Amino acid sequence: MSRRAVVGLIGFALLPTGTQAQESAVKWRMHVLNADSRHEPCGILDVNRDGKLDIMCGSWWYESPDWKPHHVRQIREEGEYHHDFANLPLDVNGDGWIDIVSATWHTKAVLWVENPGRAGGPWKEHLIDTPGNIETLVLADLDGDGDPDALPNCVSQVVWYEFRPAPASQPATGPAAGPLWKAHPLGKEGADHGLGYGDVNGDGRVDIVCPRGWYESPPDPRTDRWPWRPAWDLGRASIPILAFDVDGDRDTDLVWGEGHGYGVYWLEQKKSPGGQVEWLKHEIDKSWAQPHSFVAADIDGDGQTDVVTGKRYRAHNGHDPGEQDPLCIYWYRFDRAAGRWTRHAISEGGRAGFGISSQVADLDGDGDLDVPAPGKSGLYLFENLLKTPAGPS
Repeated sequence: MSRRAVVGLIGFALLPTGTQAQESAVKWRMHVLNADSRHEPCGILDVNRDGKLDIMCGSWWYESPDWKPHHVRQIREEGEYHHDFANLPLDVNGDGWIDIVSATWHTKAVLWVENPGRAGGPWKEHLIDTPGNIETLVLADLDGDGDPDALPNCVSQVVWYEFRPAPASQPATGPAAGPLWKAHPLGKEGADHGLGYGDVNGDGRVDIVCPRGWYESPPDPRTDRWPWRPAWDLGRASIPILAFDVDGDRDTDLVWGEGHGYGVYWLEQKKSPGGQVEWLKHEIDKSWAQPHSFVAADIDGDGQTDVVTGKRYRAHNGHDPGEQDPLCIYWYRFDRAAGRWTRHAISEGGRAGFGISSQVADLDGDGDLDVPAPGKSGLYLFENLLKTPAGPS
């Protein structure tokens, strides 16, 4: 990984009173990719098929290993927000070049943006649908066919878009050409700020998690009705709401944050001897605000899922609680034996926030996971030094 524009090494942070803190073996080196970027999502993909993972962030993609910027498309900025709320990688048209799937708030659009491939030039936008104002979007295989489907956090309804790649036998042009995106509207019961996915009830199918309950995936997700299951109240939740087995008891728990307030929490799934399900809310950390985006990943390489999140800078342009608090990015590890979370700092008090949608990956090929951090305060990359000697900053 390039050492150009490197700033500092960061290790761990103390938690508020009554919580667990300890030194972490994971240290971080910050790379400034674009201090002037105001785009809030980013994605990780091999844009130019050179075998290296690049970073897509709004109007630009950044070429590994030196992070040279390349212009992608013009994206309108309106009221401190760009019309671009996700940059998720997917080869939509099956041409071997990775495209991105995006969504917008102002124009209420779900769209995909076509990688021009070897020919180069601007990336072309293709509209999928306009279901309503969208916070951001996630990709998940909701119908079990092996291909990721699009799940936007549309605040007026819950709808997912079945993705079927275009078969090679289809014509290259005309009304029958291209991939299929089929809308599956589920209803308005779950529509709110926050969305996720996971196997909530352990039946092997992927359910849709909402702030006040979940939609149960039926035997045929494409044709059968998805029953609504009211179950909890997560407030104005993050996107995604993470759904995984936190405590190792072989059922699915939830981890989320108050996207426009203070607090990171987890919801423990418990079953009574009679099989009745109870959901127990636990506080993880209420010392900082606007944990709007979450990523589940094994940061320290111990085989257990950790949680990465951070403060979204100017999430509501200065009107949220804690907007003027210092920026931060953290990863949290759960100690299953002690039943406690430990907070570790990736960045504290600097210019880096965590935007609206991000991913993590081994960007430098050293065997650990690195963390890009987009937002209105710039685009930064935090190199994980777990498998790399820290050296001088």
